[in-house]
Amino acid sequence: METSGLNPENSEILEIGAVKIDKDNNISTFETLIKNKHKVPSEIFTLCKNLSQKELDKAPKLEEIKDDFLEFIGDKIIICHNKQFEEKFLEFHIGELKNKFLDSIELACVLEPFKREFNLDYLKKQITKDKNDEKHRALSDTIDTIDVVNALILRFKDRLEKEDKLTLYPLTFEIDSYLNKFKLENWEWSNIINNADFSLKEKTKTVFEEEKNQTKKSNLKEEEIYKLLGDNKNHYEELLKEKDIWDSKKGFIYEFRQGQYDLTKLIRETFNTNSANIACIEAPTGIGKSVGYLLPAVLEVRYSKKRIIVSTATKELQVQLIDKDLPNVINSLGLSGKVSYGYIKGKNNYICKSKFYEYKKDYDKENPTTNDILSIIIIENLIKEGKYGDIEEISYLLLEHFKELREHIMKVACDVDLCKPKKCGENCLYKKRVEELKDEDITVVNHSLLAKWPYTDEKPMENIIVDEAHNLVEKGYDFFSQEIEYKNFRYFLKEIYPSEFSSSSKYYRDIKDKQKRKIKPIDRFYSEIKLDREVKEKISHNINFIFEKMYDVLDFGINEGYSLITNYDLNWEINLQKDDKVGTLYRDKEYVDITYKPYSQIIKSNFESILSNIKQILVIFDRNIDEDIVDKESEIYKYGKSKIKDLEDIATMLGMFLEDEKGDLVSKIASISSKFDNFILKVVPLNLADLFRENILSALNCGIFVSATLSVDNKMEYFTDTLGINTVDNTKKIIEPIYNYKNRVQVIRPTDIGGYKSDDFVLNMSYNIQKYSEISDSNVLSLFTSRKRLEDTYDMLKNNLIDEDINVYMNKKGIKSLKNVENKNIVLGSKGCFEGVDVPGDGLICVTLDKLPNLQPKDPLYYSIMTKFKKTYFDVNYPQMVIKVKQALGRLLRSKYDYGVFVLFNIGNNTYSNKKLENNLHGCIIKDVNQKNVEENISKHLQKSRREVITGLLIDIIKNKKAQNNNLDFVEYINKEIKNRSIKANVRYYKDTKDKLLVEYYNIKYLVEIDKVCKN
Repeated sequence: METSGLNPENSEILEIGAVKIDKDNNISTFETLIKNKHKVPSEIFTLCKNLSQKELDKAPKLEEIKDDFLEFIGDKIIICHNKQFEEKFLEFHIGELKNKFLDSIELACVLEPFKREFNLDYLKKQITKDKNDEKHRALSDTIDTIDVVNALILRFKDRLEKEDKLTLYPLTFEIDSYLNKFKLENWEWSNIINNADFSLKEKTKTVFEEEKNQTKKSNLKEEEIYKLLGDNKNHYEELLKEKDIWDSKKGFIYEFRQGQYDLTKLIRETFNTNSANIACIEAPTGIGKSVGYLLPAVLEVRYSKKRIIVSTATKELQVQLIDKDLPNVINSLGLSGKVSYGYIKGKNNYICKSKFYEYKKDYDKENPTTNDILSIIIIENLIKEGKYGDIEEISYLLLEHFKELREHIMKVACDVDLCKPKKCGENCLYKKRVEELKDEDITVVNHSLLAKWPYTDEKPMENIIVDEAHNLVEKGYDFFSQEIEYKNFRYFLKEIYPSEFSSSSKYYRDIKDKQKRKIKPIDRFYSEIKLDREVKEKISHNINFIFEKMYDVLDFGINEGYSLITNYDLNWEINLQKDDKVGTLYRDKEYVDITYKPYSQIIKSNFESILSNIKQILVIFDRNIDEDIVDKESEIYKYGKSKIKDLEDIATMLGMFLEDEKGDLVSKIASISSKFDNFILKVVPLNLADLFRENILSALNCGIFVSATLSVDNKMEYFTDTLGINTVDNTKKIIEPIYNYKNRVQVIRPTDIGGYKSDDFVLNMSYNIQKYSEISDSNVLSLFTSRKRLEDTYDMLKNNLIDEDINVYMNKKGIKSLKNVENKNIVLGSKGCFEGVDVPGDGLICVTLDKLPNLQPKDPLYYSIMTKFKKTYFDVNYPQMVIKVKQALGRLLRSKYDYGVFVLFNIGNNTYSNKKLENNLHGCIIKDVNQKNVEENISKHLQKSRREVITGLLIDIIKNKKAQNNNLDFVEYINKEIKNRSIKANVRYYKDTKDKLLVEYYNIKYLVEIDKVCKN
């Protein structure tokens, strides 16, 4: 079906298409447009190919086709892609329809859970031979769904055949048997799969795995490209001047960028110097930063036999590097198959096959749902071949469709201590990746893994390129910190609790675990080392005491009134901030100030007792394990020893937390949740410069640190001093932006919105955000420094936009909606959206920021830094605030066709700080506006910018067509290229003439004389 919106209560069905197949394989179709009663949003006509209002006007009404549709459907099972959508529309508009629905999304999720996306367009391009875009027309999409379902079933049978699992039993025998084990009915797709007519295989459009895995050979020869360097073989940045190398992508216009050249040149020099082997480079958006550092990485690997680690902060960039940027650079250089690359993460990011099969065997949840069991089957289908198992790569839609998946995955992630890939007999993704590291040329990792690099044996950390390097400053403290979380510690204690005493412990019973396990691994370990009942009882007493003392820490906050003072989490440095005021309570007819001191005392007292009991448990283990009589290589012994090691680490961390040395460079932070149901104790070393130098810089032959935001006030000292880079030979370079921020981005500050603490701030901000979307007729990304403000704004916008044609989202998953230039979307995001959001063209026109991202003056970490290093709040806050604002501003200008408005809702009244901030915004002036003139200011800027964009775009497209000698119709080609660049414009010939174009771009029409453009 095609509809006028997503909500059946305020949207209509516009088109229905169906294909019916009877028991004799007779095929019939049903197709009809439906006349609309209300206005259809213009973007629907853009989305649905060749649909027009004229056609809808001539179409029958819903009431006129309803009976024909019901008769056609009869009592057939209805298969559709995303049945939830179809079901709710048919239930609302054609309530008489009571047929059973099957969802082809579910079929894809169960049979091929390793897919990154499950929308119809993605699946048909991945597993069928039809690579055309989804038309979003009812009958066409129905036929696409048939193709996808056929492909999924055929590929499933093909995999079973390769696994030698084709038997006399039905194809879904294993799936149904596991469901039946829990007294659940067969999978609802089983009947269709098992009764499929496989003789029709050759008539389908299915792409099988062996066809998809055929690699294309590069047409470019390495020798030819290398010859281009001539006498400059040691200056490979010159290759960036060779347009033919980089113009290989269809529809892509390569332009030489001096900034990219300078970046590559400096990296090449740093790789090959005997002096300053560390380079810090600020490379602004739009210069092609990734290619700028990947070109030297690939060529240093190829010709100097270097092995390189590339580190990034965001998952999005990691995926982009592996799936797009690295293969593009390698193929462009004619090095396909000659340079190896991959990425690796920490152990706990992977599913452990051994743990999974043990978990599946022991799973005995009472009254599980079908989705519970299908979720386990999905995990098995994901990991069985050893190609997949990265938890972060599991599709968001899959996790949403099967919400039970998350709980299962938590139980089967690799154990950091137990997982030993060299000794593991399973064929899993993690083991495969560790083995590949030994010979891999370029490895992509995240910053956290880089800081703790555990794969030195496989790949020493000698040459690194760190992208998004500014994150190292903020996150660096986390890299080297240690913490204990109450809920995790409680779960750990339950794991080592002797089961025979669990029924008598009220604390053990309080810990919810939906799955009952018959024999815990720890009990088998206790049996292995021959612990007698009396010894195990001592361990249980110690653990119960620890439980009690931890409960007391949380109860203290409630009993002493802390829970009455604030609705926020409590966070403080237990020594430096113990005398700080939390709030005021009315007690005994007087107001009493409540400080952190009593809470600090109870935490110290209780955890000294907890540490004592942990040490007693460790002594018991030490005295009772006779390593001469146990099998040290047995899995259960290794399991027990890993738990003892975990307990030793906890004891060490608590010992550090409880030390109170005035001169130490450590922050001891306590965090109590607002509901007083969780706490975290954290030890954070403050000598980040020393730790970074010792753990990373000292190991390097070459280190490249790149980001679009390394400088503050046009200097890099904040970055280099914080990380200790200033103590080693280094080179610093700031590359100038290639785009004119001052011309393309308008920065405004609403003056009549009120302060962020005022009661109507969120109300005014919500009104303005909606207004900006309406003025720009485009998407808005609203960034927040406060989670509560974000949620309050979301609630208000959701309520205000019920009858408006604007969608609102509250998480990073909504970022995808910004790439749809036809709809109006508002995405509200927190700090995770300040970077990693790359939306081209008209996808993102307006970015707002609720207030300057200042640090809390009493933030325990930064308060510790200020106190122990004698720094002012301005010293600590200003640099990181400037970098975050620059990151937010950078969301707007990503390509030459970008422009927009950056709104700072509240920046305070500190003229000195605001002026300094303004000096960091690439020449942009912060302009004060009010409700009376905001629309005029924004509209004027957008009209000017859009004229520049469409002019430059048309010139580029026409120039590209001439260069390619493309045979497509002139207008058809232009419209296709406009769409490829995410620009919301449409071109047609003016009055049937071939010498003039009429360009419609938002609410402006431009008349273009083709000859004049061609001569430009």
